[in-house]
Amino acid sequence: MSALTTSAHRITRYHVLVFIGCWLGGMFDGMDSTLMTVVLPSAIGDLVHSMAPEVIGHYGSLVGSAFLFGWMLGGVLIGMVGDRLGRIRSMILSITLYAVFTGLSGLSQTWWHLALCRFLTGLGIGGELVSITTFLAEVWPERSRAVAIGVLITSYQAGVLVAGTIVKFFPFWRTVFFIGALPAILTVLLRLTLRESERWMESKQLMREDYRLLGELFAPEHRRNLAVGAIAFGGLLIGYWASLSWIPAWIQTFFPPTEGSTQRALATMWQGSAAVVGCTLAGWLADRMGRVPTIVISYAGCFLSSAILFMTNDHFSEAIYAESAALGFFIGLAQAIMYVYLPELFPTRIRATAVGFCLNAGRLSTAIAVLFVGVIVRALGGFAQSAMLFACAYLFAVAAAWWATETKGKPLPA
Repeated sequence: MSALTTSAHRITRYHVLVFIGCWLGGMFDGMDSTLMTVVLPSAIGDLVHSMAPEVIGHYGSLVGSAFLFGWMLGGVLIGMVGDRLGRIRSMILSITLYAVFTGLSGLSQTWWHLALCRFLTGLGIGGELVSITTFLAEVWPERSRAVAIGVLITSYQAGVLVAGTIVKFFPFWRTVFFIGALPAILTVLLRLTLRESERWMESKQLMREDYRLLGELFAPEHRRNLAVGAIAFGGLLIGYWASLSWIPAWIQTFFPPTEGSTQRALATMWQGSAAVVGCTLAGWLADRMGRVPTIVISYAGCFLSSAILFMTNDHFSEAIYAESAALGFFIGLAQAIMYVYLPELFPTRIRATAVGFCLNAGRLSTAIAVLFVGVIVRALGGFAQSAMLFACAYLFAVAAAWWATETKGKPLPA
């Protein structure tokens, strides 16, 4: 009898070890992803020698789009690596990419140096989120899988909190990126302690020699789930990157160029802390209310909290911290429920690739949208109006959820 059967309901020491390894990978993922958004005004201002909001918006959107294009490609390509070569190899490749190139970002001499490093960092960031979610979904006992994955996604939000803390104590942007290289140490620990997913190994043995991964991915029986997953998560991405990621730059507009770093860092810390709570509750809500109702509630909350934050503040006050926390909570809830839901839709042989596709197909439109944030900021007269425009994408995700398949109480597809 395999370990898949004997540990179907019991959480063992190895399960805990797997969870810790995946959680640390996700935490460093969130940290390295967020460092750029927190130091964006100072990094871009230093490299282009201007702190004008329209200049920061223009070059910041170029760097942000490069990162998102990398994230998109990494999520799909490293997902394919995970289905072909194994979950552990894809995790190690992802962490190596994002750790090394986050560190090299600190050596940038021009904005395009920074954009290139962020593109390569994005490859690893996108791949890691796919890898850890797929691996934990296949290893963790069925009965508590949703809760475990929801708590796992707190790792990314904890990384947001860590990023804000790093910037608070190390305000120089180059130092911040050098610190971001530390996760490379985790790759050694993963290699020494974790073993390959048994579900993946069994599925690999059953594959025909002429098996075509992409042909299976887009087979008729999977198209509806792919479309719903891509549209729903794409809505989160557009709203997230055009609103939450631009909050530090928006806050900076309330201060002189040499001030505001503490307020930016504190807002990021509040966002990250609240998002951890949202992620933690996602699996519990999904098991009680169902996956689809939880998706609808979380996305509707994202839209409403965005409206309160961006449309009711014309000067800085401490209320912005609470409103940022509310938005962070619903984004954490929305993010975690999608990571719970997507692996439950697809069989093992295409799971990582399918999850990678759903998480990143919408990232192309996000990268294009973020590319034009600088133009839209100028056209609409500020970050708040621009962010609110893109927050409307949350409503498209709510609409897509009505066509989603409920997976509550169903086993993970073989």
